[in-house]
Amino acid sequence: MESGIRKRGTGERTLLEQARIWERAEAEKRFTEVLDGAKAGRLQRVSDSDGVFEIKYTANSPKEPVGQVLARGGPDTK
Repeated sequence: MESGIRKRGTGERTLLEQARIWERAEAEKRFTEVLDGAKAGRLQRVSDSDGVFEIKYTANSPKEPVGQVLARGGPDTK
């Protein structure tokens, strides 16, 4: 079951608002989906009888935002 998602004025959502919430038994059965969701940028919350695990993916090397890449322009062709 996914949590409710509220849109902010800018159309962006916080990580918690994007969270997918799993029961532990279901997360264990669908572990690949849990990891894929985290890698796609969605926080994965797995509830346990004693608390909640939060799974978030962090890349080894951060990717440069596409806006910065495009702002540099292409190669000079003089």
